[in-house]
Amino acid sequence: MHDGCYITSSTSPRSPWVEGVSIMREWRFLGVTVFLQTACLAAAILLSGCGEKGTPPGKNLLSNPSFENVANGLPVGWEIRGFRGLETDIPAEWGIDDERAYDGKRSFYFLATQDTRRFFVLTQAFAVKNVTRLRVRGAIKTLGVTQGASQFPQANFAITCYDATGNRSESSRFYDLRTTRRTGTSGDWILEDQVFRIPNNTARVEFHCALGMEGKIWFDAISVETAEGFAWNTSETKNFTFHWLAGSEYPEGSREFQQELFDYYCTQLDISETERPKISSYFYPDSATLYEAIGVRTAKKSYWDEREVHMIFPVDDHEIIHMITKPYGVLPFALTEGTAFYLMRNYKGQPVLQVAQNLLKEKKLPGLIAMTDPGTAWKANPDLLAPAAASFVGYLMEIGGPAKFLDLHREANVAHSVGEFDEAFRRVYGISAKTAEEEWLKLLGRLDFSKQSASDTTATDTTGAKPRP
Repeated sequence: MHDGCYITSSTSPRSPWVEGVSIMREWRFLGVTVFLQTACLAAAILLSGCGEKGTPPGKNLLSNPSFENVANGLPVGWEIRGFRGLETDIPAEWGIDDERAYDGKRSFYFLATQDTRRFFVLTQAFAVKNVTRLRVRGAIKTLGVTQGASQFPQANFAITCYDATGNRSESSRFYDLRTTRRTGTSGDWILEDQVFRIPNNTARVEFHCALGMEGKIWFDAISVETAEGFAWNTSETKNFTFHWLAGSEYPEGSREFQQELFDYYCTQLDISETERPKISSYFYPDSATLYEAIGVRTAKKSYWDEREVHMIFPVDDHEIIHMITKPYGVLPFALTEGTAFYLMRNYKGQPVLQVAQNLLKEKKLPGLIAMTDPGTAWKANPDLLAPAAASFVGYLMEIGGPAKFLDLHREANVAHSVGEFDEAFRRVYGISAKTAEEEWLKLLGRLDFSKQSASDTTATDTTGAKPRP
């Protein structure tokens, strides 16, 4: 049973920054109780059209899957590629093992020590057409596999996906679609069997055997096939195609709430009707079914490029924001998340700007570097970084409006450093990001939440100052 909470008002919230102006809109919540029915679910799992007029199911898409054919020390049809590390680093060893095999007479291995910093993958590419799910099977054996300092948590199978133009899917970053990392000493062979959801427009797939840690790992008897799909029921609203399984229908009113929430976010970003995307929402009865469908153990998984969200909840209030803003560009990770929490107006049930102000008073508020430097962001505490980034996004929305904020998406798209972000920021706002940070912190410190009530949360600039134009 799940309780869903949805926004029921489509009116715009008042500015959180200007004197006497509300920091939060009124929210009304409706708890929708969902009784999930899983009986007869197996009957709903049928062969889908993923292989129709395209790659057929039931066929191993890999050649020489057991490494029996060898030439020049490599399995025929496979290649070695660099994974991590510099050419000057100590490399991992690799090769054919003629003494250990799960199937046939040979297997392939990687071997690394605690000093190894340069790692490789064994890769084979193949073409697919009209495929959305791939089943990966194979045998893995490990000996003393453990992650040392400056090594990488990979000891598994993995796949990456590319479209017809050769672009790698944003939804399947390198090694995002991977089987369980295997560590320690397995003794016997471990048999992997996992299904992955891949982007609808995938034209080429690369399959990898990977090791990024010390120890020894063997691979053998690998199979990649198109997988059976699900028999989905569907319905549509203006900007959504909803999918559900028989016996696990959306709760009454939830689809209308989803559309209303989407409209609210687009209005805040001043995105016209013609530019608003169409999103596919998949509703699962439980996390086990979701895992069976996409190969990821989670309650919710989104694919921004494909504009899909797969979840056990009837309504999403976060991932759809990323899909709305993605066509304009991708800000650094922290600001991308901050955008979502700012528009949601809360962080873990608390008014997000008030959370940020409290962190500022406690001298725990992360600064601009944490928001724009990828390495720093990943190390930061998300409970501190998310409210900070949401507050900074709110400031940007106030000083420049939605149009400039979306321009920042375009200019700072996939900025990889503080310097790159600052250059983009200057082009859009005419000032340095550091100057904007200083103004944001001053204003955040002045906001007054003392008059807030349960029905109307207000924040007043106690000095009467206006944000910098």
